[in-house]
Amino acid sequence: MGKSLLFYTLLPFLSFLGLVFQDFDDGKGATENYLTNTQFPAAEPGCVDCHSDLVESTVQHSPASESCANCHQVDLREHTENGARGLMLVADVPELCFTCHTDLRQNLDTLGNVHQAVVIENKCTNCHSPHSSEEKNLLLTGQKKLCLSCHNKDISEDGKKMVNIKKLITVSKVIHPPVNNGGCVVCHQPHASSNNYLLISSFPKGNYAPAIRDSFAFCWECHDSDLLEVAKTTSATNFRDGDINLHYVHMNAENGRNCVICHNVHASMNEHLIETKVRFGNWDLPIKFVPAEKGGSCFPGCHAEKAYNNID
Repeated sequence: MGKSLLFYTLLPFLSFLGLVFQDFDDGKGATENYLTNTQFPAAEPGCVDCHSDLVESTVQHSPASESCANCHQVDLREHTENGARGLMLVADVPELCFTCHTDLRQNLDTLGNVHQAVVIENKCTNCHSPHSSEEKNLLLTGQKKLCLSCHNKDISEDGKKMVNIKKLITVSKVIHPPVNNGGCVVCHQPHASSNNYLLISSFPKGNYAPAIRDSFAFCWECHDSDLLEVAKTTSATNFRDGDINLHYVHMNAENGRNCVICHNVHASMNEHLIETKVRFGNWDLPIKFVPAEKGGSCFPGCHAEKAYNNID
């Protein structure tokens, strides 16, 4: 019989002895204290005799695989009799996590934009398993599925509204390839960022923005910056009339248009991720984009109908 199994077999008898010794206590309470109040570290293999399922997945959290006592302390009698009531963390989350993840704490303290999932309710364990997982980075489930478990509804924050991303990508005809192919973390930092919208690099807020290359660094992760910087091109974009770069025309105007004035960065019902309408204050501005074989046309509220032909 293994030591751990022998211990649990004898536990009721030991508990009985504790009660007997209470009746014959000499006033010092030493025996009672030993059996009922001592905080035992979580000792292997005792823990995994009951909790092997917590550490059986492919990706192991190092502290959990080394020793349960790295994060837990156990009141042995209370835990045996009342389960979780006798199992305590050595510190509250997220402070416990920060004892190892010091870089994450620094980012949360210093970067301007913090993902609310990190600071609400269960904090780190909203997204991560503390023991083991079948997913990279100890995620509770697949990354895209995990993100959409929260972004499956409209979310209001700081007076602004984030649309239901799950619904958007479900009903749309065109989905931005990074969303489909790589998931949310291709574009967004999952914990904190110095950039707007938790993006991996800079991108301006609002419908208008000066045509400054570095302000749109996020776009150049995939797209050619000639979109913004070159007046004539036959290769940087198909949004051109002949070789006249219509991205350049729109973005270098007196009121330089931001990408989001025409495009939805996640998904759309229209080709090229063109929006059906864009919100301006209390007005929904229609885009009325119509694609053509070699270009297209739009008839928005800001100018008359205009067509373009991108034949070289």
